[in-house]
Amino acid sequence: MFKKLKLEKNKVTEEFQSSKHKTQIFQPFRAIGYVTNYIPFDIQKKGEVYYLTTCVGNSFHVYDCEKLNLITVGSQTSNPITALASLNENTFVACGKELIVYHRGKEFTRYIGNIKGHIFELTIFSNYVIALSDDNLLTIWDHVSGELYDEIQFDDNFTLSTIVHPSTYLNKILLGSKQGIMQIWNIRTKKVKYSFPSFGSAITFLTQSPVVDVIAIGLLNGTIILYNIKLDENIISLKQEGSVTSISFRTDDKHIMVSANMHGDITLWDLDNQKLYDVIKGAHDGLIPSEWIFEGQNGFEHRILKSRSGHHSPPTKIEYYGSSGHFILSAAGDRSLRIFSIIRDSQSVELSQGSIIRQSKRSRKHVDELKFPQIINFSSSESKQKEWDNILTCHINDSRARTWSFQRRALGQHIFKIHDGASIKATNISACGNFGFIGTSSGVIEMFNMQSGLHRKTFADCDAFHNNKGHNKSISGLASDLLNRILISSSLDGTVKIWDFNKAKVLHTIDIMSPITAMLFHCNNDLLAIINDDLCIRVIDVETRKIVREFWGHRNRITDLTFSPDGRWIVSTSLDATIRTWDLPTGHLIDIFRVDDIATSVTFSPTGDFLATSHVDNVGMFLWANRTQFSNISLRNISEDDEISTITLPTTTGLESDEDFLDEIDGDKKNDKSFESVEQLTEQMITLSLLPKSKWQNLNKPKEPPKADKKAPFFLPTLPGVKPKFIPLNDLNESKNKKKSGNVLQMSDIKMETEFLKILKKNHEEGNYTEFFNFVKTLNPSAIDFELRSLSLENNLIELNYFLEAIEFKLKTKKDFELAQAYLNHFLKIYGDIILSNNHNEQLLNHLSSILDEHKKEWNRIEELFHYNLCVLGFFRK
Repeated sequence: MFKKLKLEKNKVTEEFQSSKHKTQIFQPFRAIGYVTNYIPFDIQKKGEVYYLTTCVGNSFHVYDCEKLNLITVGSQTSNPITALASLNENTFVACGKELIVYHRGKEFTRYIGNIKGHIFELTIFSNYVIALSDDNLLTIWDHVSGELYDEIQFDDNFTLSTIVHPSTYLNKILLGSKQGIMQIWNIRTKKVKYSFPSFGSAITFLTQSPVVDVIAIGLLNGTIILYNIKLDENIISLKQEGSVTSISFRTDDKHIMVSANMHGDITLWDLDNQKLYDVIKGAHDGLIPSEWIFEGQNGFEHRILKSRSGHHSPPTKIEYYGSSGHFILSAAGDRSLRIFSIIRDSQSVELSQGSIIRQSKRSRKHVDELKFPQIINFSSSESKQKEWDNILTCHINDSRARTWSFQRRALGQHIFKIHDGASIKATNISACGNFGFIGTSSGVIEMFNMQSGLHRKTFADCDAFHNNKGHNKSISGLASDLLNRILISSSLDGTVKIWDFNKAKVLHTIDIMSPITAMLFHCNNDLLAIINDDLCIRVIDVETRKIVREFWGHRNRITDLTFSPDGRWIVSTSLDATIRTWDLPTGHLIDIFRVDDIATSVTFSPTGDFLATSHVDNVGMFLWANRTQFSNISLRNISEDDEISTITLPTTTGLESDEDFLDEIDGDKKNDKSFESVEQLTEQMITLSLLPKSKWQNLNKPKEPPKADKKAPFFLPTLPGVKPKFIPLNDLNESKNKKKSGNVLQMSDIKMETEFLKILKKNHEEGNYTEFFNFVKTLNPSAIDFELRSLSLENNLIELNYFLEAIEFKLKTKKDFELAQAYLNHFLKIYGDIILSNNHNEQLLNHLSSILDEHKKEWNRIEELFHYNLCVLGFFRK
């Protein structure tokens, strides 16, 4: 279905070029589902623990082999990784012709050489890091000093293919070539110590056996040779199917060798009898690291002990599971159904399809061939996951739907069959989790009980004349409401039908006049979104049964859509390689960006924090952080004339830190000059302040209850002497006053003028208090309280007049209305009694009278508007 998507992507590349507009809502966060790729992994031992390092494209993962837990994710490289090796806390990564050293996942340094090609193999021994590159150059660095040690350039007669350091051979390396020749080199003298005759085929792999001087050699023609390099003689020669990609040995008393080929098969060899024992076909279900355990008396009985895996084919449908937002269900072309955890990687698992591995051994077939057909649609419900099966899937060209258990992570107990042989195209599970619905290619809808697996009813309405009122073409979507009152179905016949849940009769039909390819129902707001072949997304209000929104803009077939948890947005993906966000209340396109690979499926987290997408040619899933969860973002209508930017898909590394995420958000705010909110829409409107409430609301907190007087001390001052005598209180106060009178300066003698008062007086002279209020907004509530209480009562209350004049000015501008009210309220609480006692002060009374008139005028106007709106609402209600 998606084989032609690359051609479609190339067509739209010319239409959408990277540009000025950048996504406002979604931030690339992290890729999940990636474990390893075809680059050989590296294993090292630190103490008693083994660590596995795998490549995932432009990054690497480090796993603890004890439990295969992911412990480190390397920083992103500019180009794909071509080889890697590890030593202690450092990981050496070949990225094209560069060699990058990472310390605990962070780039530490880079090694420089004269490499012109690409490094394809790395090895470490002693103090040396050796790299083989496809320009036939061997480069050696000293990893202690980080300096280039030496380089050896080979001619066309010896083309490098692989390298190994033979045990106990000091300063010696063994090189294999595509000509089938091996050579031993001394890296200190840069001389060939010995050259072996050709083996007749290219050498693809070299490794040290448990026996000193014996090297295992893998050839392109599938031959495996155990060779004594000291005596220059062939010990054992074996042959497998396909070229040899890897060889390993058991290191206990069992003489067993294991080899692998390019097809993913593992071959077990009995070295004592020099014969083949067993072949594990398709041992790896995709690119996964696995640990095998060998048991039994002969040591050949094997099973997978631990593994970590993901899809080995791009996902075709993904969907968040449950209400927590921790898990994503995913179906892919590899015929598997998987659960991915976005919190803990170790919880990701494939839902078991039974003992297909055992069947694979008996039938000698690949595991993928024994799996169910590819899943094309699935539905899940969290309600009854602990009681019975709660996932329902339908498969390509299959007339059977299967149930699965999320609790057991395995295939369920029931199979829902269609007796007329029509293939199943859509599934749905009711909100209560009791019923499962399947829609077929013939237009029939069947209902089953999820607990018992029994058939309950068929939704196919016929009138008295036996005319079918149901669908006459394939069902494309199914949904039921929260109370099991109705069932909604869509079809390729271009109709949406609302069925009575209990009677299985059609209540209403909505004719769209265009084939409907997908449908999604948001239960909380009763809105139904459908995708049509005419490239339009239509939104239907199920309550009124009317089309309330139409979203046009995609230039190619729409692949999927999802609602935001609050039902306010619809996010859609299309073959035009864009991801668009539509605002339902306004009907506007509020966000759009283009990706390099076409998105095939999209789902929104139930908590609203992440958007997840799947893409062609990508086996992982990509999480996009919802910026509106972390900052205030002004959204605007985006027209089709706006240029669209291309956003790079998230990486496995994700964001380096929270600071990087916040810095990018802040940077976007600084760079986005396309829309700025005006301070005041019109001078006739009251405008509230944008200042946080914590800056002014605490000014008007209620008075504290009266506090009790402090208790008298448990002792009183006494005079010295045989018999202690108490000092009279009057005498004590007189003595203290005498000491202070000559040395202490009274506060009344000091005249301080704060910045608050300076700006207030300056603005009084100018007649404009804008600067004063800008300064006051920077103060916290305690500072404002202090400044107001510090106003002088001298000169006929002149400073109080200045402040009231400032409040009058701010009220007349109709800006920061609640801020001016809070300041005035606190001012009157402090100086209310003083103002009343100075009622002869005409200037003070004039300011208060003017403020009161301004209040009455504005409140009367607002009250008229309230009554007008109430009248209009009452009219429409009736």
